[in-house]
Formats: sequence, C-alpha cells, structure tokens
Amino acid sequence: MTKLAYIGLGNMGLPMAVNLVKAGYEVYGKNRSQGKEETFAGQGGKVGKSVAQLAKEADVVMTCLPMPDDVENMILGKDGLLEHAKEGLTIIDFSTVSPELNVKIYEQANEKGVHFLDAPISGGTTGAEAATLAIMVGGDEKVFQEVTPILETVGENITYAGPSGSGTKVKLINQYFVGMHTMAVSEAMHLAAEAGIDRDLLYGVLSKSFAQSRIYDRHYPDFIAKEQYTPGFALELLHKDLRLMSAMAEEANVSLEFGQSITKAFAKAEEMELGKEDMSALYKYVKSK
Repeated sequence: MTKLAYIGLGNMGLPMAVNLVKAGYEVYGKNRSQGKEETFAGQGGKVGKSVAQLAKEADVVMTCLPMPDDVENMILGKDGLLEHAKEGLTIIDFSTVSPELNVKIYEQANEKGVHFLDAPISGGTTGAEAATLAIMVGGDEKVFQEVTPILETVGENITYAGPSGSGTKVKLINQYFVGMHTMAVSEAMHLAAEAGIDRDLLYGVLSKSFAQSRIYDRHYPDFIAKEQYTPGFALELLHKDLRLMSAMAEEANVSLEFGQSITKAFAKAEEMELGKEDMSALYKYVKSK
C-alpha cells in the first residue's frame, strides 16, 4: 500500500487528507497546530511523525501551505523534506506560490532523485470536502500519471498543464479571474444598496443571467448577505496570489491594467485589517470608500 503524508491541515488540507483516509490510504498528517492533528487523528488519520521521518518513510508527501516562504522552508530549508528525502520520493505541492519557486524546487529535487509536482488547487473548502477540486499540475508527465489515482481521490477536474511551474501559471490566471469577479460582486452589491435595489431580488435575477458566476454564487449568499466573513479563503491569501499574478505578467511583459488596480484594492483592504477575513470582505472595503 502507498504510504502518504500530508503537511498542512488547514481549511483545504484537512478535508483533502481526510478524503485520502476514506479512500483507504495510510495517511500521516502534519500541522503546526496540534489541534488540527488531533482532529485528523479523530477521523482516521495517523500523526506523530516528524518532517524528517515523513520524508524518509512516505512514498508521496503532499504539502498545502499558505505562503511561498512556508513552502520553500518546508521543502528546501534546514531539516526540510529534501534534506531527509529518500530517493524516489514524490512531493506534490498543492499551495499557490510562484512558477520560479516551483522550478527551483523541481531542479533541486531532481538532483536528489526526488520527484516534484506543482499542483495548485481551486474549488474552495466545499470542493475540498466534496473531493471536486480542480487541480492544475506541472512537472514530469510520467510522475503525474503515476500519482493520478491519488489526485483523483481529492479532486474531480485533474489537468496536466506542462513542465514544472505550468500548473501554477494556470492557477494564477484563475486567481486573476477570482480577483476580478470579487471586485465586480463587491461594487455591484454596493451599487444596488445605494441605488435602492433589493440585493436578494438582484441576485435572483443576475444568478440566472450572463452576470452569473461561481464567485457571485459564493460571495453574496454565503457571506455578504449574512454580513459574516469567517474565512473559507482569506482575503490576504487572494492578495498574495494577485501579487504573484502581477509578477508573472511582468515577467511575460504583459500589462494588466485592471489586474493592477484590483491588486491595489486588495492591498488597501489589508490596510483596513480585513486580511484575515474571507476574500468576500473586499465588499467592506468597497462600501467604506
């Protein structure tokens, strides 16, 4: 049986790891907070191994961490996965970092006989729980094919995007759309309120018209309408992704006029201390202007 490890039992990682357990895999979970490990153990997972032990004993190690520095430190840092990895280990990173970091990890992993795939995910916590995530994968296609059964356990729309970094490039373009749609929903709902239009009525009309989007279907009924912004995906994380997207556009010598303005709006929302709230809390920034 393939022995798996999952590092990063957050809002996305925990349900993904649990789905792997439900599918019959032997899964060891690792998280900075012990509480999440206890929750994972309560749902059939195994805990108690160090990063070094996981790197030496697991066949596949998956990571899902919030920031690029977290990923770099976990994989490349002192006492990180590569320092202790056995030859033939496969590392799959579900985080959203930069394509450049993906390639850096890929090259250093290859030098040690370790396989690395960038495999950022999209679909939110509901997708993680239902195992319907979209997963965009970069790296060696042969390795991708070998781990496809694992990916199909946690996702539904699995796509091989190309060489290392390609999965992340697709994800960052996805996040460009997410940022655009989040701004559109925020401004449209604010306009409706100020113009005297019932927002529930508006949602009933627009959700069945060309204005419909998955972001609208998420942000309005689940967050804005309830004035409740407990994070499913934190605003600061989308802002991080938009910064990475802007850097990718600059590297490609592409000017994204609206992308730049939206990234600035998210920066200002963070200055209002909205970063830890759900990304839909951009509405609170729009409303405050």
